[in-house]
Amino acid sequence: ELFHQRVLHAIAESPTPVRRIIVTAEPVTSIDVTSADMLAELEHTLTESGVELRFAEMKDPVKDKLKRFELLDRFGAADFYPTIGSAVDAYLEEHVVDWKH
Repeated sequence: ELFHQRVLHAIAESPTPVRRIIVTAEPVTSIDVTSADMLAELEHTLTESGVELRFAEMKDPVKDKLKRFELLDRFGAADFYPTIGSAVDAYLEEHVVDWKH
């Protein structure tokens, strides 16, 4: 719940429009049903707002839990990146960024 609120607050406070949230998931070692429900709700809220949710550095056991909770298919393989750098590179390949503003 706190994570969900912080993400939405960060988007609301951003001085520029937010198109994508990349969660660096390396510190996450497990996920329970409550967390899975929160992620599903967050993904739904962000999608309705036109914001993409992506993950970087997520461990395979955590992905396995997402699969068990039927969330892995919801996000799709393209939503997971091996590193934060590769996630940022993918964003920059897909979107035009005006670095002057």
